[in-house]
Amino acid sequence: MSTETLPSSIPSEVSEAQAMFPSIKVLTSTPHFLIATYERTPYTRIKMTLTFPEGYPSHPLIVNIDQDAIVPPGLKKKLEKELGELVRERAMHGQYDQVRVVWERLTSFVDTNMFLPCWKELKKCVDLVRTSNNDTSSNDRKTNMKASTIALVESKGKIKINLHNEAYFYNCTIVIDPAYPDYSPATGGKSCLLQLQSTNFPSTIQTLLTSQAQEIVRRMQEGLSQERAMFMSNPIRLPKNFHLNKEDDTSGTSRALTQETIKNIKHDTETLKRVNELRKKESAAAKITMSNGNGGYQDHKAMAKERKDARRNIHKLTEVEREADQKLQEKEKEWKLEEKKRSEGYYDLYNTMEPQPCLYVLVKFLVDKVRGLVEEVCPCCKERVLPDDPNELISMYGPTDKNGSDHPQQKQHHPKSTKKKMKPMRTYCGCWYHKSCLNTLLTEPPFGIECPTVDCGRRVFHPDWPGDIRQLERDWAAREARKREVEDAMLFL
Repeated sequence: MSTETLPSSIPSEVSEAQAMFPSIKVLTSTPHFLIATYERTPYTRIKMTLTFPEGYPSHPLIVNIDQDAIVPPGLKKKLEKELGELVRERAMHGQYDQVRVVWERLTSFVDTNMFLPCWKELKKCVDLVRTSNNDTSSNDRKTNMKASTIALVESKGKIKINLHNEAYFYNCTIVIDPAYPDYSPATGGKSCLLQLQSTNFPSTIQTLLTSQAQEIVRRMQEGLSQERAMFMSNPIRLPKNFHLNKEDDTSGTSRALTQETIKNIKHDTETLKRVNELRKKESAAAKITMSNGNGGYQDHKAMAKERKDARRNIHKLTEVEREADQKLQEKEKEWKLEEKKRSEGYYDLYNTMEPQPCLYVLVKFLVDKVRGLVEEVCPCCKERVLPDDPNELISMYGPTDKNGSDHPQQKQHHPKSTKKKMKPMRTYCGCWYHKSCLNTLLTEPPFGIECPTVDCGRRVFHPDWPGDIRQLERDWAAREARKREVEDAMLFL
């Protein structure tokens, strides 16, 4: 902007800045201060207060960024420092263009930085990944282990995460939606788009990790809390009529008794009472007519009219009640749908379904699961579930191609039976077992046992084994009977 076109007063400077940046909303404007906001999305908004000191424009503009849920203290300090340097530089020229410079830099920062709505979460994610390198159970293994890293691309809203633990690694990218924590259809409908880049986990394990992480994001952007999203995203589904414990049994939900329910019961009682009175009246009129054969034409006509009126009233009353019952059924259907959503955690304390921030929850899940899985111990044999060599783990699941499917021509070359017995398997409660240990736990008495892991306490379930305790008992009894038959035959021979 040339010197000839620069404004010569504060009001003209503010007016010119408003014309150049119409998307900035000015809330208050006086010769002494200015309050304005700039919003890219409902979750990406910055509010600022610009104070004009005495001697302006020779003295720099005082810039104050409001701290709120979107702008944490660290971002507030960073913006105020950067904008302060800009206005001090412009104050050296003594020109009325400091408002324009501040707004230009602020709008550019908001429009180009996709991490603004998750700035506070992002800092926690960086600290989490970096501190996870210090959490290891063996110093010998730590010396040969690569460090986990996290890299940020602000202009694209992309996060690159490389998780390492001993010989295992899981590399992925997370793309933040511009409407975060909400989502826009143009980006695939995910507030955090997780994409797996590379890993040396077998396809079965990587699918479990990635699919559950993506499901957590979907549940939270629909309004579920972190705890409910983790619970509902479990990739292992329970069969019908299977309950892990009393707390998980939600099949016996009963309708709550409300004032409206009591009012409907009273109304139905009064309606039935009125219908009963009308029917009695019609029946009494018919009896009088039949018994009074010589009652005269006027009495017969009056009784017939009274019966007709009673039938008409009953018909009208039942029709009204039928319509009322239909409306009540529709309302009952809506109530059940709302109750189902509420029981699944789709409503918070304020009865809303706002999308929940999920970036930190997603990164923490990946860090905990990738690191935790490598160090997981089988609850039965108390030995590590995963072998030290990733190639040995892959051989336990059989040969796979690039898409993670078995080679048809190599299906006859199965791993040894001992390796198959040590194959890691995840149960519904989230704990990992060796296949042989899990088979012994599920197929031998006592049946329906709880997970022996500390602080778990849920009944162990895996879809490869029956969930019905009676079926497990019958199968065990049949095996024992065959064993006795074989023993008897050997003794006979």
